[in-house]
Amino acid sequence: MFRISNRMMYNNTLINAFRNNQGLLAAQEQISSGKRINRPSDDPTGIMEVLQFRTDIGKSDQYLGVMENGESFLNSADSVLGAVHNGLKTAKEKALAEAGGLANSETRSTTAIVIDNMISQMTQLGNTRVGGRYLFSGQKSELPAIDANGGYGGSGKNLQAEISQGVTIPISVRASEFLTADMNPALSNSTLLSSLNGGSGLPGDGVPAGRFTITDRVGGTATIDTSAMTTVGEVITAINAAAGINVTASLSADGTSMTLTDNNTAPSNPPTQAFAVTEVGGGTTAAALGIVGARNTSAFTGTDIDPAITDSTLIADLYGGNGMTLNDISVLNGGASATVTFTGAITVGQVRATINTAGASMGLSANIDAAGRKLELASASSATVSYALDIVTGSTAELLGIGGGRNIIPVLKMFSAALKANDAEGILGAVALLETNMQTTSSVRGAVGSRVNQIIVTRNAEEQSKFDNTRIKSFVEDADYLEAASELAMLQTAYQATLKSAASIIQPSLLDFVR
Repeated sequence: MFRISNRMMYNNTLINAFRNNQGLLAAQEQISSGKRINRPSDDPTGIMEVLQFRTDIGKSDQYLGVMENGESFLNSADSVLGAVHNGLKTAKEKALAEAGGLANSETRSTTAIVIDNMISQMTQLGNTRVGGRYLFSGQKSELPAIDANGGYGGSGKNLQAEISQGVTIPISVRASEFLTADMNPALSNSTLLSSLNGGSGLPGDGVPAGRFTITDRVGGTATIDTSAMTTVGEVITAINAAAGINVTASLSADGTSMTLTDNNTAPSNPPTQAFAVTEVGGGTTAAALGIVGARNTSAFTGTDIDPAITDSTLIADLYGGNGMTLNDISVLNGGASATVTFTGAITVGQVRATINTAGASMGLSANIDAAGRKLELASASSATVSYALDIVTGSTAELLGIGGGRNIIPVLKMFSAALKANDAEGILGAVALLETNMQTTSSVRGAVGSRVNQIIVTRNAEEQSKFDNTRIKSFVEDADYLEAASELAMLQTAYQATLKSAASIIQPSLLDFVR
């Protein structure tokens, strides 16, 4: 005969009470939190889906934030471009008036003051800032886009933003696209060290001679001395041949900087040592080459070292390595003009020589501007101004910096000089150049509008995706309130019934223990 002891009854009663209480607490938690899944054990399969939905929703929030910033940048750029276009319209009206028969030296001198003020305004517009960042400086948004001489001082690349999975668009407009040209040569092995970082000969430009030490990830070191080096290729060759390190130097894929690669297999014990480039003797050589610093990686690409154009710069290296086509152009000075054909020219120096040969009889010459960004024309006579026009098709004069199109500030300076010199031919030429400036500004503004539209369409899609993911996540994760409330009521009843029945069954008395 099997005897059921009091201990067994007590234990069984407690187990049932705890089981009912646990279900009751789970139902209460669902109602209070509104969630069916509050921990992985509630639904291991469901929690995996919920976590994926949360990740997707988080990505959507990030993309939406990026798009908001990008749209703000582009809308600000559109506003500035509108102001620039209005200024050009005014300048063209002034040019037409001063090219007419009623104009004289006095009216032209007065108008020159207006145009000089407009040049200052264009510089201010070019240096517009949004959130402390210069709007038209590209990736160098910490630097002013336009310098004191009206030259471009920013990056050759636009700020980029990933607005959706695998979709990246430029969210900035460079001043070099409409205010003043930047021929932006790509880095090559033949690039002169003296031409880097603007290379205009100002303090801080170029790469100062000096030494720097490279330490690879296994502790090997080598010191590179650039004292006898003149080109980027010589620095790369010296690094690749250096004893004591297993490091390869090369030009970056985008042609803006140097890439260093540590070819060692990094040890795990002792811990991996940082891949470092340090200055020797307090110099700035490595910093000027864009490679100074320590990184916990096997390869890194340095910062943009911004080569300036020189006579040895290849035409094929201009505009970030995309090069440019050299079509025929016209150069003009006073009433004289000449057609320039760039047959066989492959360097900037050869382009300059060709222009100078064609313009010699009219006292016209082409030079590299002080910032090393583009060409500029000069007249031997103070009574006339020089400029260039593209013939029929093409944009050679524009891209060289001596025509219209993207050269608003240079054209306005030429217009001002023509007004001050009372040069009727130069003033008439300004009319045609200002027209091309207006066309370019409209084109750039159209591109900005297209990017804004792309952001709007992408944002709508991303918001819909976020809504769908949130809805499906809620379906998987959230509790059904009515069902949870019914379950709670049922469990409360069962729990109370368990306690009541247990109290009725278990009524120990002294006689129960006497037998």
